[in-house]
Amino acid sequence: MKHVLRLFILSILWVTGATAQTAVVNRNVNLRSDSSTASDIIETLKPGDQLQLVSASKTNGFYHITAADGKDGWVWAKNVKILGVTPTPTTAPAPAADLFSQLMSARKTAVGQPLILNGSQVCGPTGDATNQTAISLNNNKNRTDVPGDSDYVDIGWSDLANLPSDRLNDFVSAPVRVVGFLSHKINVENSGNGESTNCHFTADNEVDWHIYLTSSAAQQISMAIIFETTPRTRPQHKWTTSMLSALVNSQNQVRISGWLMYDSEHIDVIGKQRATVWEVHPITKIEIQSNGAWVDIENQP
Repeated sequence: MKHVLRLFILSILWVTGATAQTAVVNRNVNLRSDSSTASDIIETLKPGDQLQLVSASKTNGFYHITAADGKDGWVWAKNVKILGVTPTPTTAPAPAADLFSQLMSARKTAVGQPLILNGSQVCGPTGDATNQTAISLNNNKNRTDVPGDSDYVDIGWSDLANLPSDRLNDFVSAPVRVVGFLSHKINVENSGNGESTNCHFTADNEVDWHIYLTSSAAQQISMAIIFETTPRTRPQHKWTTSMLSALVNSQNQVRISGWLMYDSEHIDVIGKQRATVWEVHPITKIEIQSNGAWVDIENQP
C-alpha cells in the first residue's frame, strides 16, 4: 500500500511539473529573499525579463518566482504580468559564458541605410522616427551589411530566447545563426498604419516580413522568436512569401542567419505574439537541409 501511495504522489508531482505559469516584468522590480520589503534584495529585474511562478498565489502582495538566471525569490506582484501556462523548458535557461564572449566579440556597429525604390530615396536610414529610442532601434533594423560566413555565432533557440535584457550593449549587433522551425505564417506587415522604420509605408515592397521561428514544429505564435526581412535587404535576395510559406508548420528545420537585436517596443506582447523581444533583424540568409548539409534556400532548384 505504501508503495502504491508513493507512486501516486510521484505521478502528481510529475504532472504538475510538466507545465509552469510564466510572467514578465513590466516595471523594474527587486527579487527579494522573502515576501517582505524588509528582506534582502537578491537582484533587480528589468522590463521584459521572463519569470516562472513557483506558486500562482500571492503572499503579502508578492509572488514566489524563479528568474531566468535560475535564482529563486519573491517579487512585488504589481510589477509583473502573468502570461499563462506554458510548457516548462527542458534545457537550462542560462546560456554559457563562452557564448556571451563570442557574441560580444562578434558585434559590428550598425549603420542604417535609406530605402531606395525605383532609383529614388523614399525613406531615410532611421525611418521617420522622432524619439531617440526609436531612432536607435531603426538604425539597427535598417542595416544592409552582410557578415562573412565565418563571422556568425551559432546560438541555440533556447539560448537566444533567454538572453538577459540587461546586456543589450554587449549583444545587440552580433551576427548569429539559429536553427528552428517556421510556424504560424509569413506575415507581411502591410496592414494598419505601418512602422516608423519604413516611414509608415504599407505597400508590400515597403514593409518588413515577420517570420516566426519556434523550437519545434507548428508551435503557437506565443512561443516564437521573431525574425524579419526588410525592404532594404530583400532586393539582395530571391526570397518570396510562397517559397517560405511552404516550410511553415512543416517538419523541415531551417537555419536563419542575421543580426541580433532587442526590440523594446514590443515588451507588452511577450507571451501573446512572441516568446521574447530578442530578434534576428534583419535576416541575411535562410538555409534548409539537403543530403545532411545546410543549403541556401535561394540555391534550391
